[in-house]
Amino acid sequence: MTNPVSPTVPPRYEPMRGLALWGEEEKAAALEVLESRSLFRYYGPALQHRVAEFERRFAAVHEAPYAVGVSSGTAALTCALIGMGMPAGAEVIVPAATFVGCVSAVVAARGVPVFADIDASLTLDPTAWESLVTERTFAVMPVHLNHAAADMDPVLAVARRHGIRVLEDAAQACGVSYRGRPAGSLGDAGAFSFQLEKNITAGEGGAVVTGDPLIHDRVARYQDQGGQFFTSRGGERGGTEGGPFLGANLRMTEIAGALLSVQLDRLPGMLTRLRDIARTVRKELSGLDVTWRTLPDEEGSGGDLTLLAEDRMAARRLVTRLTAAGVPAATLYQGRTVYQNPAVHAGRTAWGTEWTPPARLRASEALLGRSVTVGLGATMTDDDVTHVIDSLRAALTAGAAGSAR
Repeated sequence: MTNPVSPTVPPRYEPMRGLALWGEEEKAAALEVLESRSLFRYYGPALQHRVAEFERRFAAVHEAPYAVGVSSGTAALTCALIGMGMPAGAEVIVPAATFVGCVSAVVAARGVPVFADIDASLTLDPTAWESLVTERTFAVMPVHLNHAAADMDPVLAVARRHGIRVLEDAAQACGVSYRGRPAGSLGDAGAFSFQLEKNITAGEGGAVVTGDPLIHDRVARYQDQGGQFFTSRGGERGGTEGGPFLGANLRMTEIAGALLSVQLDRLPGMLTRLRDIARTVRKELSGLDVTWRTLPDEEGSGGDLTLLAEDRMAARRLVTRLTAAGVPAATLYQGRTVYQNPAVHAGRTAWGTEWTPPARLRASEALLGRSVTVGLGATMTDDDVTHVIDSLRAALTAGAAGSAR
């Protein structure tokens, strides 16, 4: 998380997760692949099968039969929608608060995004999106935002009632759970990102998890040119269901698979530590008038410190005070919903205008604008935690005094 307000004030600690824990194990894993000269996942002079091994372990962690490693989180969302068999022109319901990659994936899969309200969890409001369902609705995309799961049980109930597919965007929630179940494994498929800021990282990468063999087959083929990879070696890969089709090159590299396998071992301990930090901070500040973001499952979160200020200006002042104290803090997505992105608002894709400007969701805009997130880091010390507590207390107290005047 960058410091957009006071860039000259260095943060007290590094607000990184998986990247902060990189060490000799990651170096050794990458070097082994380099020395094998087999960086392509399907063949090489001494193939190490690192992506295949990561897929097997990642599926097991998520209690799912299948996982497919791909090149990014956006690629994972795209592959999952295509794996589900989404027809051209179909609608996908997307929460107002999310990364633009969600919309990009819908467009890449030839769909149309429809934007739904969020609630005080800053994730999809499970009571609000049902009214958006039409005969064109194919899927809903709940987003597990900022290391906390969306409220999935009511979302799944609505989806089942209407026969709608559920694609979980778990890009920011690797290792997070919802009522004892791994995030990303509750719907028809889950999509993950391994970009630099994520809980486990190879700098870039993604994965699709599913329990549906047909979805798995289509995802595995689509990310590899449809499975029709004819070279001087000849041959065809995958394709146990249906006829051949054309796909894309969205494959994960062997180096990424090797790095992610190491990072996966670090994940449980890191999330336990960050969850304990967040719990400690909230407990120490319990005497103050703080409105914390609602967490549908606090015990399963990956450590979130997000509060809702009185209004957008109060959030801005709080961010300024915290960053000046060396605490990395920011408003999520700079307080802008995904449809406020100019290209998204205009429906402007690479091949033309695909939809008219969506209606504003003012309640969602207000909630997002009021948000203040303190970035937590995997290498935070107890002294760093104390500093966060003291800085938050001082900033909140100053804000309350200002409001009283």
